[in-house]
Amino acid sequence: MDDDDFELPPLIPLHSGPPPDCPLCGEAMAFIDGDWGCVPCNGENMGPETG
Repeated sequence: MDDDDFELPPLIPLHSGPPPDCPLCGEAMAFIDGDWGCVPCNGENMGPETG
């Protein structure tokens, strides 16, 4: 079966512009695991492999 006859839609950027500020500490947030997260408030080992 040959599935080369379909087109994928273009990817839409999930975030654009400057990151929001953290409501607790006021630092700029980072885009982590598909959402905004504050690295200073959550620790530097924040990521998908550490939870």
